[in-house]
Amino acid sequence: MKKYIGIIIAGVAVAAGSFLGYKVATNDELRGKIVRNAQDVLKLTKKIDTMSEDVAIRTAKLTKNPKVNQDFVEKQWEAIGL
Repeated sequence: MKKYIGIIIAGVAVAAGSFLGYKVATNDELRGKIVRNAQDVLKLTKKIDTMSEDVAIRTAKLTKNPKVNQDFVEKQWEAIGL
């Protein structure tokens, strides 16, 4: 019984994905809206990418990942052109 439910769920997922793919491929307005939203998110991500030193240090401490600080320092050197 569980096997059949899994097959039905997989079939519904494939059908829904196919339908959405078809709608995106054939609807210029929808495709343009998705592209604009993706570009807005990319712009926002680039703005957020510039973190302050304090945020980099706290992030490194919280995640116990010194690479965060190394990346921050590398970006600072790149920003001044060295």
